[in-house]
Parts: sequence; structure tokens; C-alpha cells
Amino acid sequence: MLYKKIMACLDGSEESFNAYRNAIRIAKELSAELLAINVVPLKTEISSALSLFLGMKDIFIKGGEKILKEAEEIAGEENFKVKLILDEGEPFQRIVDTALAEEVDLLVMGKTGKTGLAKGILGSTAMRTIGASPVDVLIIPKEKTLQFKKLLVPTDGSSYAEKATLRALEIAKTFKSEVFLLSVVEIPFELYEAPGEIAKLTETLKTSADELIRREKIKFKSEGLSVQGLIMEGVPEERILETASKEDIDLIIMGSHGKTGLKRLLMGSVTEMVINTGDKPVLVVKS
Repeated sequence: MLYKKIMACLDGSEESFNAYRNAIRIAKELSAELLAINVVPLKTEISSALSLFLGMKDIFIKGGEKILKEAEEIAGEENFKVKLILDEGEPFQRIVDTALAEEVDLLVMGKTGKTGLAKGILGSTAMRTIGASPVDVLIIPKEKTLQFKKLLVPTDGSSYAEKATLRALEIAKTFKSEVFLLSVVEIPFELYEAPGEIAKLTETLKTSADELIRREKIKFKSEGLSVQGLIMEGVPEERILETASKEDIDLIIMGSHGKTGLKRLLMGSVTEMVINTGDKPVLVVKS
């Protein structure tokens, strides 16, 4: 089964409730269990003590209870059962700990939550959750309704991209999706002063990309799925977003890092840019 237990992360924002509604629909389609969590953000002992002194903790908790009550009502309207979880502490840490304790295999979050710095920017809680989560994280922009008709799967041959490709295969088999595999050839900036070297390197990289796409396409074709392979030159995140727009993609499926991503970072820069600057739902594959 693709996903057996899904947890939506709620902070009271419109974005988080939109993501939650999408989570309900996905859970229904997959016959998966659904959880909804709200975390009261008491970040430090000092702030916790101050909150207690000011009587704010009770207010925060009541706010969380109100959010979860609304979540329960929304699920009730869909005739779907949801397990409600109210926690307190560092939001991303409590989300990750709960996901592990409850054996969740997909987290669903909105973009942007209440801690987002600007419209359309991934909030710090979502960023840190993606970095720390051992399971897949689905990010859904405001007012988007997730479909699975067309999937875009960027790949660079890394182990992270390989996991994303395998997850895309599972999703495509489940929803009979059309799949677009994309490999972007990026030339190091340092080589632009040596045109001759650029031509040689570009040809080598294109050959490698062509072989990579050919291998990956076989996996989908062997399952009778519709798949297209695309090879482009340029900045990866720009080509990914251009393709997503041109092909009217429903969901971008990516690994958390690429070949050049450092494991110590929350997520790779390409994945972060695609989420922050794009308007498509993104599934970040972790497990």
C-alpha cells in the first residue's frame, strides 16, 4: 500500500486547513488512517515560564483545541474519521516525534503557515520538519487541490532522486498517472570562461542524462504507464518550474537533496527553491 497512515499538520492558517482537506481526500482514496496535529509552540523554558505567568499557556492550548475541533468537524462533513493530537513544544520536533511514535508514513503541510516570512514562502516549521522527518512530506500551496493526473519527477541519478523515482512509480501505478521524467544538465559557472571545455562537458553530461532517463523510463513502461523523458540545459529549479507550468503538472516529486546536496542541510537548494518559488504541490521523498 502506498501510504497507510497520513498526518496533517495544522496551525490554524488557511494554508494548513487547505492542506488538511487535501489530506482527507488522499486518505479516503488510499483507505489510509488520518491524524491531525496541532503543536502549541512553547519553545524555551523561559518563554514557557513567562507564558504561564501571563496565563498565556491556557490561551494557546484553547486555541489548539479550537483548531482541532474545526478539523474534526471538517472530517465529519466528509464522513471520515480523524485522530486528533494536541501537543506542546518545538513544533517541528513534536511533529517528527509524533510521526515516529504513531508510525506515520506521510506528513501533509501547507505553504505558508503562520511563521512564513512572506506569501508563498515555506515557513520555518515546514522547512525544519522536512529536514528532520524520516518520512515523506507533502507541501500544498494555498487554495490548491491536489490531483495525480500528471507527475513531474526531476532526477540527477543521486540516491535521493532514485527514492523519489520509485515513489513516483508507486503513485503512478495507484492513480494511473502520466509521468514526466526530467534531467537538467547544469554547467559549472567556472567553465564559462573556457568555451571549448563547456562544449565537451555539455556533451558528456547530456550523454549521461540520456542514459539515466532511458533507464528510468523502462521502470514505468514495464508497468504499462505513460512516461516521457526530458533533458534540458540550465538552472535545475528554473527548468523544473518551467516544465511544471508548460505541462500543467499536478505534483512534483523530488528527493530532499541532489548530488551536490549536503546532508547536514535541512534540504537541498534545488528542492527548497522549487517549493518556495513555485505554485505546484511538492512531495519531498524521504523514506
